[in-house]
Amino acid sequence: MPALDLLDEVGIVAIHRHDLGLANALRERLGLPRGDSAIVTVSAEGGLERLRAANIRASARAGAVRLSFHLHNTESDVEAVARALGR
Repeated sequence: MPALDLLDEVGIVAIHRHDLGLANALRERLGLPRGDSAIVTVSAEGGLERLRAANIRASARAGAVRLSFHLHNTESDVEAVARALGR
């Protein structure tokens, strides 16, 4: 399977480091503390609507916006989210 081959080629540790680095870059832009997860939860009034208007996929959990990063995401995605959230 191509997806499993890619995971094997890149390596789980490298993927985690990449995903976590992007999540922490977003946390920094939003003034949040660093974390140990590639999932970022943000309380932002109207945030989900602003993200959707910017064609950014996110979900809502317990009244907050939830974003998660993976191998296909880049620093430009972090910038787009920060812009969409007005930060």
